[in-house]
Amino acid sequence: MNPSWNYGSGSVASFVVQTPGRCLRWVAPWSVAVAVVLAGGFSTRAVASTGDGPPPLQDLLKTVREHVKDSSAAEAAAAKALLDVVRGVVLGPDSPGAIPSDAPAVVRKERLEAGPLYVRVGQVSLGLAPQLAAILRDTNLVSSANGLVLDLRFASGEEYSAAASAADLFAQPGLPLLEWGNGPAVATTKTRPWDLPVAVLVNHETRAAAEALAAAIRSANAGLVLGSPTAGEAAIFREVPLPDGLRLRLATSPVRAGDGKPLGPEGVQPDIAVRTVASNDRIYMDDPFAVIGSPTGGEAGAITHAVTVRRRVTEADLVRQRRGDTNPPASAVASPAKVIRDPVLARAVDLLRGLAALRPAGKESVAQ
Repeated sequence: MNPSWNYGSGSVASFVVQTPGRCLRWVAPWSVAVAVVLAGGFSTRAVASTGDGPPPLQDLLKTVREHVKDSSAAEAAAAKALLDVVRGVVLGPDSPGAIPSDAPAVVRKERLEAGPLYVRVGQVSLGLAPQLAAILRDTNLVSSANGLVLDLRFASGEEYSAAASAADLFAQPGLPLLEWGNGPAVATTKTRPWDLPVAVLVNHETRAAAEALAAAIRSANAGLVLGSPTAGEAAIFREVPLPDGLRLRLATSPVRAGDGKPLGPEGVQPDIAVRTVASNDRIYMDDPFAVIGSPTGGEAGAITHAVTVRRRVTEADLVRQRRGDTNPPASAVASPAKVIRDPVLARAVDLLRGLAALRPAGKESVAQ
């Protein structure tokens, strides 16, 4: 195949591909053609098949300016395509740029009635791994747990070393975890690594280092990712001054998971997709039993999991039992089953319960 560009005059550009017995000609407006080249679309892939690179950017712009009467639309499309490739954002003089998060590393920790340990992360910071390690060693929380739900929805952070350290708690020694320009971070040797299943919850608001943490846990085969695709902001960013007081924030280095794949602008894709709305996610994270909308109408894509609330046996109950009293007081009537209406958490609980059923009886794990 012998592809080539035709830099003709007018408002269109043509792309010719010659194969044995066939000649294909693709015609497109200059604005689209330039954007496709910059964005690595069809033309770039075709040229790459011959071992040659695409036409130099300056040559393309020079040709457009010489042959197109009004090249503003073409140049605007080229600029947009270039910014998309480098994840660039132009910031005004008064724009604060990236605002650091003031969220704590761990927002909430609890043992769910349904079996797993639940940890909600607010920010992937340097304090996350030590706090998470202490939680995983807390026998009051992990005793008889059937797994861990690590909730990264709405979590952020810029410390990729912190993401690697947190992922290290779940990974087998020697496995690569993350790489962000300083060489790969590798899992260390642990006395008793956490080896129960891990369900990582994400959504469109899971950003930067939190995305990297989810990807690192998955690439280490330590857990599954549930929810919605993440924000696609996992990269090393830098701000560069532009004329007129503007600033360009662009990705200067990719972040790669342990499998070597870069985390792109499309975000981390979940292993188990659960469609949700961000506003509902916030309500459910504060109260997973909350009823949003009609309690009987159901929610599109929602999955619920019944959790029975067990009443604690008291000394008075034992006394009544010895006396042969079979009529318990009104306060002793069993509470109705509560239902987890958070669709992502409910799916995670179901997943961990199913995996626990396959686990050898009596096997427990506490990370150290």
